[in-house]
Amino acid sequence: MKESCKSIYRICRDRAGLTQEVAAPKLGVSVRALGNYEAYSLEVGKNMPPEDIVLCMAKVYGTPWLPLLHLKENTLIGKAIFPDVELTNLPLAFLKFQAEIGDIQPLESEMRKVILDNHIDEHELETSEIFIKELMEGIMSGWSLIFSAIEKRPLLEQRSQVFTLHR
Repeated sequence: MKESCKSIYRICRDRAGLTQEVAAPKLGVSVRALGNYEAYSLEVGKNMPPEDIVLCMAKVYGTPWLPLLHLKENTLIGKAIFPDVELTNLPLAFLKFQAEIGDIQPLESEMRKVILDNHIDEHELETSEIFIKELMEGIMSGWSLIFSAIEKRPLLEQRSQVFTLHR
């Protein structure tokens, strides 16, 4: 089966080198339940894995980006708010991140002037919009670099990594 036809849950399990029979007990679910979760799609709308199972999958499979992909691909809110995070080869991810950071740096001085009074005036909107656009591109390239770097670690090291998102 082509990887593009597989669910994100199956792709992560396959990359971890686990069968459903081995993975299911580690996740605390039956093989049948795991199969149902792996068959889930937003279009079908049945058997979406619960959040605690997705978090467990991320830990067991050594794929800390799985919760982000779960939200992006399988929830309407995630589809609406998460831009694409590209998992690519590590050197390319690093170079793209450097390029995006390089696009932000020249804007910092102007943005400091905009935010000093803690208010964005009408004539400052364009500057702030350009800065926000470049910052979002930098953040997404940063996520790509993080995920690409984690993907290149040995599996045991990935599994021991604690990965949380803080707001």
